[in-house]
Amino acid sequence: MINSEKLIDAMHEGKLDLHCVDVKIRQKFEGGLNLQGYGVLKVNQVGTIYLEFICKEADDIPAQSFYSEFPEDPFDSAQKLYLEAVTLDGDSIFAEEFSIKINVFNRRPPFRIPVFLHEIYLMDSSEYYKNTENYLYFELLEKAQIPANKMNKTTSTYGEESSSWDETELVVEGAKVTIIDKKDRTMVKASGKFDTEDLYSALLFYIGLSSGGMPQPYCLIKGSGESLALHLKSTHKPLRNKNIPPPFPSASSGNGWPSCHYEILRSMLKIKTSKPLYFDASYSQWMRVWHAFNSVNNITILTLGVAVEGLLNDIFIPALKSDSLDEPFEESKKQLIAELGEIEAPDDQKKSLITHVERWGNIHAGKALSLLVGKGLILEGEKFAWNELRNSAAHPKFRENTEARQEKEHKRISACLTLFYRLILNVYSYDGGMYEFGKVRSAEFVKRDFVNILG
Repeated sequence: MINSEKLIDAMHEGKLDLHCVDVKIRQKFEGGLNLQGYGVLKVNQVGTIYLEFICKEADDIPAQSFYSEFPEDPFDSAQKLYLEAVTLDGDSIFAEEFSIKINVFNRRPPFRIPVFLHEIYLMDSSEYYKNTENYLYFELLEKAQIPANKMNKTTSTYGEESSSWDETELVVEGAKVTIIDKKDRTMVKASGKFDTEDLYSALLFYIGLSSGGMPQPYCLIKGSGESLALHLKSTHKPLRNKNIPPPFPSASSGNGWPSCHYEILRSMLKIKTSKPLYFDASYSQWMRVWHAFNSVNNITILTLGVAVEGLLNDIFIPALKSDSLDEPFEESKKQLIAELGEIEAPDDQKKSLITHVERWGNIHAGKALSLLVGKGLILEGEKFAWNELRNSAAHPKFRENTEARQEKEHKRISACLTLFYRLILNVYSYDGGMYEFGKVRSAEFVKRDFVNILG
C-alpha cells in the first residue's frame, strides 16, 4: 500500500528513492517507441525528479542521428510519451509530458538512460480523504506570509509548551481552506465542494502575490471521494529563497485588515470562474515580473513596462473603451470606412486609409493610464515613471552606470512596481492598504480609496 506521508517527506528532504521492478515507456501509436525494464525514481540536486532507467527490452528504435529524441515533434500531442511503473510494494506510478534522448550506443538493450520528469502521480485510496466531496492538499518550502487568524500550541519531548500564530483558516465559496506556516514547510489544504484546478491556481497566485515568492509545490493531492491522486512534482531549487517586494505586509491593523486580504482569494476564485482572461492575464504578468526582478536591471525594466501594458490591453482598455463608447462617433466612423471602400484608388491605398480611420478613437496604453489617473486609481507620477521606463526599454542607449543613474532607475522601477500592483489588485477589488515603493530600503503603507474600474 502507498504511504503518502513517507513519500511526501522524502520529497521534502530531496531524498526520494523509489525502486520500480517493472517500467514501461511508450508512445500510443503504431510504430511508436516501446521500452520495458526497471529502475529507481530519485530527485537530483536541483530538485528534478528523474528515473534511472535500465532498459531490458525494446522494439526497433528509430535512428534519427547520433541522438534520437522522443517525441521527435514536441508539439504533436499524438507523439506524447507515457510512463507506467510498478514499485516493490506493488503500487502503480504514472507520468506524462516528458522527453528522452537515446544515443547511438544505446539502441540495443540492455542499456541505461536517465529520464527526467516534471511529475509522477499515484492513485491514493486513503480512508482519511473520503469524508469530503472534494479535497486538495499541497506543501511548499516557501513561506506563505498570509495573515494568521489561529494560534497553535506545540509540546516538546521535555514537556515544554510554546504557542504561535501560524495558521490561517478561510471559507471560500464551498471550500474550507487552511494554510499553516510550519518551521520547515508550508501546508495548504482545502475540503468541501469546489473545482480543484481553479482553487489550486488561485491559491498559488494568492500565496505568491502575498509573499513575493514563487510557490513551488513538491507534492499535491487532489480529487474527490475515492478518486484521489498523489502528485510528486519537480521543483527548481535555485528559485527558492528568492523574493520580490510584496504589495503589503503579512501583519497590519485597521482599515479592514485582515479581512480585506482574505477577500483577495475569494475574488480570485470568482474571477477565475467568471472572467478567466482577467485571472490568466494578471497571474501570467505577475510571474513574468517575478522572474524579471530576479534577473538583471535591464530585463526588469523591459518586463515591468511590458507587463503593465499587457494588463491594460487584456483587462483595462476593453473596460475603459466600453465605458467611454461614443456611439454617434462610432457610427460616423463606420460610414466613412464604407465610403472609403467605394472610392476609385488602388487597393493598397484604400486599405491604408481604412486602417488609419479604424484607429480613430482607439485607447492605447498611455491614454488608458491617463484615464486611470483621472479616475483616481493611479497617480500622475506613476504614469510618468511607466512612460519613462517603457521609452528607455524601447529605445536603449548606453549610459554610464553612476550613482545618480542608479537612483533614478530605482525611483522609476519602484513607482512602476506600485502601478503594476495597483492594477492587479484592482482586478480583485482589493480595498485595503498597499505599499508605495520609492524610498530606498523602505516603503510607505498607504490606503487609497477603492476605484471601481471593471464594474
